[in-house]
Amino acid sequence: MERARHPGIQAMTTTTQELRKDEAVSEPERAEAEGGAGAQAQRQAAWALYLMVFAAGAILMGVEIAGSRVLAPSFGTSIFVWGSLIGLVMGSMALGFWLGGMLADVRPSVTVVASLLSLAGLYVFGMIPYLGPYICEHIGRQLTSQMGGPLTACIVLFAVPGLLMATVTPFAVKMVTRRLAGVGGVTGRLFALNTIGSIAGTLATTFFFIPTFTFTRTLQGLGVALVATGVLSLVLWRRALGGFTREDRHGVSFMALLLLALLAVWLNYPVKPWIANGQRLLHYVESEYHDIAVTEEIIYEGNGYLYAPNQVVRYLKFNENIESAIYPYKGKYQNAVGYTDLLHLPLIWNAQPKRMLVVGGGGGIVPTQYLDHYPSMEQVDVLELDDVVRQTAQDHFMMTRDERLRFHIGDARANLSLVEGPYDVIVLDAYSSGGQIPFHLMTWEFLKEVKAKLAPGGVLASNIIAAIENDNSSDDRNADLLHAEFKTLRHPPEAPLFKQVYVFPRVYDREGNLRGYESETRNVVLLATDEEAPKSLREIVDAAKKLTAGKTPHVQVDGKDFVWHAEHHYDKGFSADDLKEVEPFTDDYAPVETMYRPVKKNEYTQRQY
Repeated sequence: MERARHPGIQAMTTTTQELRKDEAVSEPERAEAEGGAGAQAQRQAAWALYLMVFAAGAILMGVEIAGSRVLAPSFGTSIFVWGSLIGLVMGSMALGFWLGGMLADVRPSVTVVASLLSLAGLYVFGMIPYLGPYICEHIGRQLTSQMGGPLTACIVLFAVPGLLMATVTPFAVKMVTRRLAGVGGVTGRLFALNTIGSIAGTLATTFFFIPTFTFTRTLQGLGVALVATGVLSLVLWRRALGGFTREDRHGVSFMALLLLALLAVWLNYPVKPWIANGQRLLHYVESEYHDIAVTEEIIYEGNGYLYAPNQVVRYLKFNENIESAIYPYKGKYQNAVGYTDLLHLPLIWNAQPKRMLVVGGGGGIVPTQYLDHYPSMEQVDVLELDDVVRQTAQDHFMMTRDERLRFHIGDARANLSLVEGPYDVIVLDAYSSGGQIPFHLMTWEFLKEVKAKLAPGGVLASNIIAAIENDNSSDDRNADLLHAEFKTLRHPPEAPLFKQVYVFPRVYDREGNLRGYESETRNVVLLATDEEAPKSLREIVDAAKKLTAGKTPHVQVDGKDFVWHAEHHYDKGFSADDLKEVEPFTDDYAPVETMYRPVKKNEYTQRQY
């Protein structure tokens, strides 16, 4: 006697039968039904899907890492940029998984997914490295919000390729799954493979591709790799399941021609920086940290000779933002960025320094000036992140090759323990793209380590780009960065890290005009000492005049700007209300990115190709 089925089991069985009846038939199932593929052929065909799943994960992460360099000239490298980029990529992946799953149910075809992968490759190859700088430039000028600008640019540049690459995994799940009971194992293996690809792509792009091929070449290469993966996967799939139809041959031929065209462009037309009218490019290199360009602002006469060569300015640019500048044809070493005059103010407190530490090499202007101008100097140590910057400064910015100048390459905070004090002067001038100071070089803990390297009577000079005062009529708090760093140097109040902190704003613009204080952004140099009593303004100015007049033995500081800036010491001090709005920077809390960070751009981030 047949036992009666439980109503729930009977309903489940009926539902499962209906689902199996209605669901789309995948290509391996169709091939098997027609006698064109056995189990071995299906396993061989699955490798084509495994290849696409792995490549999609690897290349998407590679695009994310390399693509951050496209955003840097317009938006910097702040946490907002990385947060926008990571969040957008994850969001596009979520949408791609969802849409890919629906499309796989409708048309589970490897031709479709290979085509989507190739389309993503074409987008990555052409859109991001070639048009990305134009798009970021336009968005950056329209949306000045630190959050809105990067997020909008990420949506435009990375949403489409992220979505297209994410569709691969649900397609593979659909086409590899043979039985409903095995869907969990198949899904787990494919998502694990995709994640392993993501790890491999992240590490390979970070530690090999960008350092070896530059970030623009890397993006182009990733685009080529996507198209190549689509072509190869389709060929492997068709060969395993019985050969090519006429339509398949046309599709593969078209994709192969596209791949060859991209390879030709990649080999013959690299992305180069666009140079503004009146400038010429002398040097261009992409390091692990910067897109470095050396340009000259010049005017030619009709016969091709330089017009007024002593007025020619040579610029060092990181990610198309000016970092240093000199007059290379004046017959003597002379810098063209006025804020470095303020970095000689420590001589007012120590007129004959012997040892100096500089954090941030740039064009090597400050180390060169100190070693060339002041006979008392015995050694200058420079903590510089990027060795390519050091080489560029030596080759193109006349940085001294004096054996007393010693570079220590690597992160300044990590390498601080490797240099031996004590130093009479320490200069902090480590700006990244667009004027942002790495937060870990502004915290109380770091400054405490720096102070330990100072000799008795030593002076710390820190270059900040900010306003002096906040404009109460505006939502922008452009002085918060300066106020917070000032408060950090004076923390804790009962036993401050430095007893005296002086504020010297750069008051000249490029044309030599005096600029007011208020809320205007500029270079501001903070000088910190351990004097029991502060120097008066008269004492500061008198000492500056002696230094420029050569009345201090063996020392003469060039330039009227030195005295001028000494006279404009901001001695009125910050109000208690201003300082109570900010907290000292610590390793635990240093919201540097949320404070105003100007972008020092003097030209569009357009590219020529």
